[in-house]
Order: sequence, then structure tokens, then C-alpha cells
Amino acid sequence: MRTPRSIVLMFAVAAACAPPRVVTTPEPVPEAGSRIRYSLRSDPSKFTKARMLSLGADSLAFERLIAGDRPAWVADRVPTDSIAQLQVRIGRRGNAGRGALIGGGIGFALGALCSLGDSDNWLQPTAGECIASGVLTGATTGLLIGALSRSDVWAPVPLPGRRPDDPAANAPVTAAAGASSRPE
Repeated sequence: MRTPRSIVLMFAVAAACAPPRVVTTPEPVPEAGSRIRYSLRSDPSKFTKARMLSLGADSLAFERLIAGDRPAWVADRVPTDSIAQLQVRIGRRGNAGRGALIGGGIGFALGALCSLGDSDNWLQPTAGECIASGVLTGATTGLLIGALSRSDVWAPVPLPGRRPDDPAANAPVTAAAGASSRPE
């Protein structure tokens, strides 16, 4: 016969393993001045960051920052048929968790190297102390560095006049069909 404590524990484990509740949110609608990034069908893995001016059924107008001695915003336009993916920045997030994992891994490696030493000195830490201090120090340092660094969070935006389930909308376009982003 199971005790009530074990039944409560089973329900707690089942609840912890259940999938999270999914909340659907509306797709973001970029406005003029929104930070965007887009990729062309000729190279869908290469994203270009810009500031949106307008989005129509025929073209996307934006400004890109051109670096140099005197940085300047340059207006440009790309046909929407040549865009593979359009995303809008919806916020920024910290990287504390990722930093703690990376720092903990590096700390573990350094702690393992520390534990390899053979010394009879009473000041020499044990292998467990070396690894524990390495992981703790590395994770703490990585957590602090990750908390100070921030990453952009991007959300996909549907292009006007293009249905997501339309196979012709996802067909690649060659560079000769207008995939260039030169100003007109």
C-alpha cells in the first residue's frame, strides 16, 4: 500500500514533466522605424539588419547603417518577391543562463586540470575541491558576463500577399530575378 506522501510525489513529478501551456500571440506588425532583418531567397541564411520605412505588396523600403568614417543611414528598397524571410525585433534578453553553462564547463575543465597535480602539501586541495571550486567560480563568472551581455529577440513577419502554406511563395528566386539590394 502506498503512503499519501508517495502519491503526492508522483503527482508532482507528473506535473513537472507535463508540457508547458502554449499561449498563441498575434504576429507582430512592423511599423515605420522598427528594427528589422531580412534574408533574400538567393541566400536565405544571410540576414541584413535595417530600419523599416514601409512594407507594401510589391517592395520593402528600409534604411541601412553604412559604417565608415562618417556613419550614415542609406535608404534602399527590395522587391518582396525576392525576400525569403522578414523578421522584426520584439525585444532584448540577457544571456545569464548560457553564460553560467559555458563558464561552468570551462571551470570544470580547469578544475579537472587542477586535480591532476600530485602534491603531499597540506595546502593542496583535493580533486573534488578543485572541480567544485572551478565549476562554481566559472559558473559565477559566466553568469555575470552573460547577464551584462544582451541579445536581440526576433519574430517572423508574414509578407503581404504571400500565404505561408503556398508552395510557390517559398520557391527560391535566382539572383537574376531581382535579388539585388542596390538602390534604384
